[in-house]
Amino acid sequence: MKPRGPQHGQAMVEFLIIIPVLILLIFGAVQAALIYSAKNGLNYATFQAARIASMNSAQYTDIRRGLLRGMYPMFSQFPENERMERTATEVDNFVLVTRISPSTAMFAAYGEDHGDLFGDGEERKAIPNSSLMYSQDDDAGLPLQDANLLKIRVQYCMRLIVPMVDRLLSSGSRFVDRARATKESASFRDVSRATSSNYEAVCRSRSGFVISSEATVRMQSPAVDDEDQCASGGRMICP
Repeated sequence: MKPRGPQHGQAMVEFLIIIPVLILLIFGAVQAALIYSAKNGLNYATFQAARIASMNSAQYTDIRRGLLRGMYPMFSQFPENERMERTATEVDNFVLVTRISPSTAMFAAYGEDHGDLFGDGEERKAIPNSSLMYSQDDDAGLPLQDANLLKIRVQYCMRLIVPMVDRLLSSGSRFVDRARATKESASFRDVSRATSSNYEAVCRSRSGFVISSEATVRMQSPAVDDEDQCASGGRMICP
């Protein structure tokens, strides 16, 4: 039986149809691998930040120092003499820290006057972390043991470098943020949320993808409630 018509060029048409999808899948796999690597690096950096801050009164300056130390290997593609500067730029502009615990309510319940702790002439309140087994819990139901746990959430807006995929993922990150914002009680300051949101607060002017990590360690020093480090517009939120 003779064919109904010429079949020349059929394979080329099928190839042209499938090649954009194939390229997008390949690019997507590459970007997914980069995101996975960045997430692992952020997990390590978040733990370093919490560990250092637990020994230094839970201050943002020490959280930042831990993030710099932990995120430094994430920028190994830059020359060694520029790597730390690049890391500091990322931390200072595209990282947002939320101090989940101790919360403002815990400082109000257990904060005690500890005088001039930092030698700057200002008296501050701190949560004691010695002789805890003999201390009484607050009437409001906030255990002192929990107030001595430092829990932080670190959100990082990583730059997307793979063509086509970068626009899709950055748009998706914005969409998730807008979708959550429409839900009742879905606020960026709601500490019960485990993943990142408020895209603009983290990324600012960057079109990126927000990754998030949390770490919890026990305080090794009295936690100090320094209002300046949680000021409006800063890179740390204290619910």
